[in-house]
Amino acid sequence: MDKEMIAALIRLMILLPVICMLAYLTVKYGFGQARRGSLTGIKRMRLVEQISLGPKSGLSLVQVGKKYLLLAHQEGSIIMVKEMDQLPDELENNMPEWKSLSQVIKGINLFGGKPGK
Repeated sequence: MDKEMIAALIRLMILLPVICMLAYLTVKYGFGQARRGSLTGIKRMRLVEQISLGPKSGLSLVQVGKKYLLLAHQEGSIIMVKEMDQLPDELENNMPEWKSLSQVIKGINLFGGKPGK
């Protein structure tokens, strides 16, 4: 072997572990930007309640900041059904366990008209 080949092998043996260690540290600590809120203990989002409508679909009531979002989700999509500034009275008053989100949704006026049937 000539000197250049030996020098390349030595560089490879030194730099490969360094690169692997940097990659490990980046994955372990460098991607903290996406979860910064959970590291500081401040939670900006909260799942209030979720019900299943089938094997791969459901409804979720999510609090984002001071707003509440009613989301319908299925295998390939998520649709915002309703955005609310406050919870309906039925949910705020510590509803009993037997009253589900689906029963409360029946009372929410989704289309902005007069409440009714």
